[in-house]
Parts: sequence; C-alpha cells; structure tokens
Amino acid sequence: MILSQLQLPDSLNYVGVFLTLECNLGCSYCINDPEQTGQRGALFPIKVKQQRNSLTPAEWVKALNRIPYRLDLPITLQGGEPMLYWKGRGLGMILSETPHYFDLLTNFALKPEVFASNLNGQQAKLQRDAPYPSIRISYHADEMNRTWHGDGFTELVNRCTALADHGFKVSPSKAESDVGIYMVAHPQNRVTTEMEAVYAGRVPFETKEFLGVDEGVLHGHYLYPFSTDLIASGIHPQTLSCECRTTELLLDPLGFVWGCHYYLYQSWVEGGPVRQFEALEAQGFRFSEWGVKIFKGHKLVPVGHILDPEFSMADLEVFRSCYHYGRCIGCDTKVKNNRFQSYYDKGIAHTSVNIRNIQMPESLFDKIDNLEQARQFFKPSAS
Repeated sequence: MILSQLQLPDSLNYVGVFLTLECNLGCSYCINDPEQTGQRGALFPIKVKQQRNSLTPAEWVKALNRIPYRLDLPITLQGGEPMLYWKGRGLGMILSETPHYFDLLTNFALKPEVFASNLNGQQAKLQRDAPYPSIRISYHADEMNRTWHGDGFTELVNRCTALADHGFKVSPSKAESDVGIYMVAHPQNRVTTEMEAVYAGRVPFETKEFLGVDEGVLHGHYLYPFSTDLIASGIHPQTLSCECRTTELLLDPLGFVWGCHYYLYQSWVEGGPVRQFEALEAQGFRFSEWGVKIFKGHKLVPVGHILDPEFSMADLEVFRSCYHYGRCIGCDTKVKNNRFQSYYDKGIAHTSVNIRNIQMPESLFDKIDNLEQARQFFKPSAS
C-alpha cells in the first residue's frame, strides 16, 4: 500500500531520522546520553535479540517518500552511527529510491572508498547548495585515537579529503565543501596547534557548543529555566510537570515518531520499543487506532508511527502532558537559530520544543535569571 504524502507545515524546521542507535565508538561524552553519565558503550541495550531493532531500507523508503520533496528541508540521517545501518549498505539503498536531499551526521566509521561504494552512485543526494556541509563529521579524540592508533585527527582529516576522489566537493570553506569536521566544545576537549596544522587549507573544522553540566557548571543557553539541569545540578529533588510539543519530525530506528529527544533516547536506554513495534506491525502500523492499547502502562509514549496510514503532521502540533521537565536534552531547549535565520536576523529565539504550563515551585523563583520573562512559561497556579 502506498501511503499518502504528509502535509508539512511551512514552519517545520528539521526532519531527523535515527537509522540506528548502535555505534562503533564508546565515547565518555555522547549527545545520545540522557543523563550525560559517560556510558555510551552500554547505553542502548536491546534486551530481546531475536527482535529486529530497525526498519528495513524498503520500509524507510516507503516512510520517507511520504515527506514532500523540499530543496530547503533536507532529511538528516543520524544515529548512533548511520554508516553502520544495514551492514553499511543501507544508506545507498535508501538514497536510491527517494527524491530528497539528505544531510549525514557521522563519525566516518567506514573507509572513504567503502562509504562511497555503498552509496550506489547517489553522492548527489548528499550535495546541496547550503552555507554549511551536508556531511558533518564528529571528532571524538579519545575514541578515535584509540581506534586509529594514536593518530585519530589526522586519519579523520585524510578520510574527509579522500572524498574528493569519489565525487564530493572538499574545500576549507564550509560554504563550498560537502564535508566538514565538528567537535563538541566540552571543557575537556582542546583544539591544539597540531590539529590546526592538519586541517588548515584542507577541510572545514568548527567546535559546537557543549550542552550540559560539567563539574557543577551548566554550559549552554536555554529558553526554559532548569530544563536540562534541574536534577543534574541538584536544584530540585524531582522533575516537574509541564505541557510540551515539538517543532521537528523525529523518527527513531523503528519508525516511531517522538515528541522530543529525551523521550526518544530514554526509550532506547530502557531497551527500545521492540515489543511494541512487533505488536504494532501485526496491526498494520495503525498507531492512531492501537497505540494507546499497545503502550498502556508505559511512561514514554511516542506521538505516532511514520508507517501509520493515519499519521498526520497535525499530531505534532498538540501540547501533551509531560512529567520529565528538568531532564530535557540540551539540543531541545537551547536557544538557537532555525533554518529561517529567525534568531540571527530577527532576534526571535528558537527551540526544538515549545513548553508551557511548567509547574515551577515558587521556592525556585529566586534562582531564576530574568524571572519576569520566564513567568510566561509557568502554570499560573504554580506554588
């Protein structure tokens, strides 16, 4: 059955597809880690090994073809490590059967020639006219030095530049390059003069803001007070309730649609919705009809499923009750720019989620900067 196309709102900022949450690295800091406790190696246990933990390439093709093609709205493939999806061959299988441009977030797990070969000649799907690279490669010093015998950064830069031999544009200017390297500006990470000498004149390199708590200090700028560090910083003994909705389309490896990154990640930390997927598949993926029954008793419930014939983007516009405020993932509540340049050009703060009616205790008011501005997000009867 061919599924109807989704009606995308003009305001949709981001489509994120987590092809897999498996990874070849075991980093001490990982953005997939809801608690930021440095446990990437054992972060996502799939408890029932005989059950599959991802959609097939054919299912992803069916799902992604529901999304109307837009030149200015690429689909971002990520993980985990997306190069490993479907034994490395999945990317090319998906790109070959979909019209979209894609962005790729990766740690470059495969050698350049293997990666290029697996794309099945679909390099152009990862090349678009944009002010930044479509292939964004994360640098993880400790793990890459371990994997590549102490020479991790040089190996990574060499892999990037080698893509020029496989149909990609590689330039030190990020607006002209299909590939760039990014490192989280964690307090323990350093850009050395040796690193600068390696990438200079060859490939773009930037640091990205670290989001989270390190040695008792919160890093990042957030619209909603204590959204990420209420528990981590010991500000309050328990999470708070609120109402929340997403501004993005977030799809996990099994095609479930989630309202935020915390719900997506934490559901997989707890083993993944593999049993629920099996039950939903038996009902033709009709989440709108069977979702409540299948997820009964679960605290982390998705918004829908991308293969549900009745799934609609309107499902994302509903404010839903949440009881996990204070454990939000930083990328959801940080103040940032969107694809319309609303923050840089207009001074309008964008966040990946919209939150309202936070039941903020008055005992915390004196700890909040810009309290009067923050009150607009609080439930009026908060006490």
